[in-house]
Amino acid sequence: MLYKYVGHESIEQVIEYLKCFVEKGTIFASKPITFNDPAEFKIIFSFDAEPDVVKKKYFSDHPTHTETDFKNWYNSFDEHAQWYVGYSTREIYLTQNGTICLTRDSDNYLMWSHYARSHTGFCIGFDDSIADCIEDYAVFGDVNYSQAVPGFNYFTETLENFAVAMFLHKGLPWAYEKEFRIVTDKWGIKKFDKSLIKEIVIGCRAPVQLQDYVSELIDTDIRVSKMGLSQDTYSLKKIPLKKNGYFQGDV
Repeated sequence: MLYKYVGHESIEQVIEYLKCFVEKGTIFASKPITFNDPAEFKIIFSFDAEPDVVKKKYFSDHPTHTETDFKNWYNSFDEHAQWYVGYSTREIYLTQNGTICLTRDSDNYLMWSHYARSHTGFCIGFDDSIADCIEDYAVFGDVNYSQAVPGFNYFTETLENFAVAMFLHKGLPWAYEKEFRIVTDKWGIKKFDKSLIKEIVIGCRAPVQLQDYVSELIDTDIRVSKMGLSQDTYSLKKIPLKKNGYFQGDV
């Protein structure tokens, strides 16, 4: 299962987000440049390659250019030019591509706090195959957490290698998220098969309005529950919802 935590200061907006999933079958792929981690999408570019490999890459990118064009470019490809190629390549992906951030963990105390508005929002669970049904996905997979920034050789590696290195790596402090990402060619609203929604969990502080809406899904193919707080440990547990069955989260 893959999950997404959702929250907002407005309960009306939270319910509207949930309706987008459940009723419209839509999910939003965010523009990478808007992410809050300043170290997000870091990558170290390498330009070491044999001249014939560099030449092949050059003409692949500039099929109408001449041998003279290549020689002039090659002779001027200094450290500053290399920096600019890396910067501009990364900038294109940051501003044009989309990223759908999911997780394999539905009862992470910190993620309920950070991404579900202090346990007032919801967590929605999808079948793993949701990644395949996003029409313009480029790459997807589990995020790798590391202290070292990934590298990429501009001349010898593929664009898929670049996308994996850039989008599917994060620093070790984020490892608790157990993140799974779907990277799309363009950012924005994406359609998916609504039957892939398997579970909805509301936070232990979820407002009544959210529980009322979610309760309409009881006895459907979607499992519906609310998070409760353990009395003797710092942990969460899912409690199946019953119609008109209201309870405080600290059970």
